Amino acid sequence: MFKNIIRGFVISSVVILASSCKKYLETKPVGAVSDDAPIVDKASAETALRGVYRQLASSGYYGETYVTLGYFPSGDIKNLTTGGAANLVNVNFRADDVNFNAAWNAIYNTINRANHVIARTPAVEDPLLTQALKDRYVGEAKFIRALAYFDLARAWGGVQLVLEPTSSLVNGAAVQRSTLDQTYDQVLADLQDAEQLLPDELNRIRATKRTVWALRARLHLYRAEWDLAEQYATKLIDLSSDYSLVKPYSAWFKNNVVATPESIFELEYSAINPSAIRAQMQHPTKGGTYRYAPNDRFVQLLNDSLVSGGRKALIGSVTQGGTTIWFGDLYYRLPATDPAYIFRIAEMYLVRAEARAHLDKTEESLHDLNEVRKRADVPELDLTTQDELLLAVENERRVEFAFEAHRWFDLTRTGRAEVVLEALDPNTKVESYESKFPIPITQIQLDNNLTQNEGYN
Repeated sequence: MFKNIIRGFVISSVVILASSCKKYLETKPVGAVSDDAPIVDKASAETALRGVYRQLASSGYYGETYVTLGYFPSGDIKNLTTGGAANLVNVNFRADDVNFNAAWNAIYNTINRANHVIARTPAVEDPLLTQALKDRYVGEAKFIRALAYFDLARAWGGVQLVLEPTSSLVNGAAVQRSTLDQTYDQVLADLQDAEQLLPDELNRIRATKRTVWALRARLHLYRAEWDLAEQYATKLIDLSSDYSLVKPYSAWFKNNVVATPESIFELEYSAINPSAIRAQMQHPTKGGTYRYAPNDRFVQLLNDSLVSGGRKALIGSVTQGGTTIWFGDLYYRLPATDPAYIFRIAEMYLVRAEARAHLDKTEESLHDLNEVRKRADVPELDLTTQDELLLAVENERRVEFAFEAHRWFDLTRTGRAEVVLEALDPNTKVESYESKFPIPITQIQLDNNLTQNEGYN
């Protein structure tokens, strides 16, 4: 892991975010910035923070690979190329799969860039870099580090916790893997710090106190801390003037919409810094490479007006030779400037619905679930038992977040991956150990302290 971090830092550079980033960090872009460039004043602190956001949005992380790890093994995707994502789609996880290594590297590079901001910014002596700005920059970096460790934990289990900038192999020589609980504890610690440092304001492209609340709601859901999951989801749902479920369903992402009230936190892309994910799912007639697509079963589900309703907008089609060909259409813009949606208000409703079901708040849970369904123009449900509610929430999340990084992780956190996926396709076999991805073999070869997850060779 550490050698790859260093290698990435030596050979790569950060191309500074355009448009909105120029506004929100109030500095002109620089052509390229070294990953280990010193933070000595306000401008260099801003530049370093932009680098953290840029890495979070990279093609290995939320720009493509990590997101696809969330839905390739969902039972709803088919692979259209030789090799590629075939093993992921078939839940045949291999430690030598380049997708795992790309995501792992991208996430740890994000962490290291965040560490750089966290460690160096407080000591800067520049009258332009006020204490309030220092607090904000460190708070943003701590939030992003929390998100990165959360994403590692839900995918791979407990991981190595690296909390200082890594510039040599010596720094990480003795770091062993932490447990899953220890990793989630670190996520919580960073979020608690960030919550104290960040402002409570509306900003959909930059971490704030509200962004912290969204990740806390998700974190507590994963840890089965139902009261806290309900509490933090409610904080955002109650801000109805800033965050709301928009109708029709497609209104939050279609027609090149900007600043949708659906979005709590998203990552921006531009013509010079395009999203990588669009090309992979779009049909060639739409300028894509069409490497994967929703399978026939999922297409039928998304076209079912009683199940998906307006969520049919998540897929598109072309007709060639009398045959209708379906593709994912969440990412559709040309140039590929579709944002990556990290937190949406719909997730908060479904987090709260699930938490309330576990808390035996049946009516309240059903209300939250039906709010999401009403927005999608599907019939409201009338359910009375906890089991019915939990299954309904699971099914709702499946279609609501069809091409977002949720489905596989939903099935593994609830222990239902095996029964659900094998029921969808009897030819699919999910081993219990596959609830965690294999640690990339490249990382194990580079770091003797890194051990493989149980069950993988």
